[in-house]
Amino acid sequence: MKRKRPVIMIAGVLMVMLIFSCSTIKSTKPDIPIPEKFNNEEKSSEATLNLKRWWEEFNDPALNTLVEEAIKNNHDIRLAAERILQLEAELRAVDAVLYPRLDLQGNLSRQKQSVTSTFTGQRVSFNTTSINLSVVTSYEIDLWARLRASEKAKWAEYFRVKENRESILQTVVSELVNQYIQMQALKQKIAITSDSIKNARKTYQIIKGRYQRGLSSYLDLLQARGFVTEQEALLPALKRQLKEIKKRIALIVGRYPSDDVVSTKSGLIDVDTLRPVPAGLPSELLLRRPDIKALESEMEAAFQLLRARRAARFPKITLTGTYGYTSDELRNLFKPENTLWQIASGLVAPLFDAGRLKAEEEAQASRYRQLQIQYAKSVLQAFFEVENALSSRFWLYKERDKLLRLYQDHKRALEAARNRYNKGVVDLLNVLELERRLFQTRQRLTDTTLAILKNRVFLYKALGGRWY
Repeated sequence: MKRKRPVIMIAGVLMVMLIFSCSTIKSTKPDIPIPEKFNNEEKSSEATLNLKRWWEEFNDPALNTLVEEAIKNNHDIRLAAERILQLEAELRAVDAVLYPRLDLQGNLSRQKQSVTSTFTGQRVSFNTTSINLSVVTSYEIDLWARLRASEKAKWAEYFRVKENRESILQTVVSELVNQYIQMQALKQKIAITSDSIKNARKTYQIIKGRYQRGLSSYLDLLQARGFVTEQEALLPALKRQLKEIKKRIALIVGRYPSDDVVSTKSGLIDVDTLRPVPAGLPSELLLRRPDIKALESEMEAAFQLLRARRAARFPKITLTGTYGYTSDELRNLFKPENTLWQIASGLVAPLFDAGRLKAEEEAQASRYRQLQIQYAKSVLQAFFEVENALSSRFWLYKERDKLLRLYQDHKRALEAARNRYNKGVVDLLNVLELERRLFQTRQRLTDTTLAILKNRVFLYKALGGRWY
């Protein structure tokens, strides 16, 4: 009975440790208030939310081709894909730790020795040969789930990397569409500026004719020519920006940064033909956003590492075994009398480490809490992005409606001013100022239309728009 007491005591201690280790660490999620619906979603929006290949609604074959090329060749996307392959290989290595390890061990040695004979007192030399061949196995009993927790942490990291790839894909596609829309807007601005230059030159020729007939002053002639130069000075900057945008697009799709990117349309699409994007339910947003899902996986990985840190403070139990043969001659190696075997178990428990293991556990617990805070912040940021995009759409369309009215007002005022100038009622400055305002209004209309389209792209991204 006395021999059994130490065994019973050790078993009791291990059982208490097991219960303690399994009952003190729990995974939790931050308590975040989630509304039933988005506040700024249009009440008339009854369409079903469809985020699949959302850019195709712009009905631009050239854009569709560029997106497919970017998905295939963009370097950030390819890098993210390679990271997934790396994690898959690391996962196989982590899984292998949960199983016993087998090694084949062989040894061949030959040695010459000299000894003094007890009968003659003389030195005698002889050679000895030793041949060993055995299979060695080792296995750690995962009593505290330390190895299993490490494996789960690696799996969570794997899922995080996969979601990160989706997030990168989403970002690349959104950036490409934004750059393409910007390119179309610049083309439209160049067309508007060219039209304004054409009208300014036409006005200059009229003023020049009137000046030659003595109907206009030399000051009017200089002002008309200055207005032409002013409009012409705008073109180089716009063309420079257009070439830069094209190079950026080429870079995104994985090409050499050149300005040979082509498009099938010369300007922006009519935003009046685009229906409002339904926002769906706020609770579903967290299931679609890859960045949120990546943070969830990162939290799970941190929690499992916390469990592993806690388990590292408890004893490790290992089993080892050896089975093989040993002989002084190769021909006698596999004879039954030359068999050797050994079975052993070992227990290693930390007694004193100056608080290192406890500090590592506390540090990991802090990292886990930090990720919980980061998760709560990211969820609220996701709701903000959707609400802001929905609100911006309403006000951008309001702004566009006002600019359309302003454009018509300036157009009618310019026609009236030209007629009054021809009659000598107003001076040329009024005409040129109205031409400048009309031009600026057209440019502002282009900028507002561009903002509407970019806001739509941002909304699709904020809602978790998919590329497949």
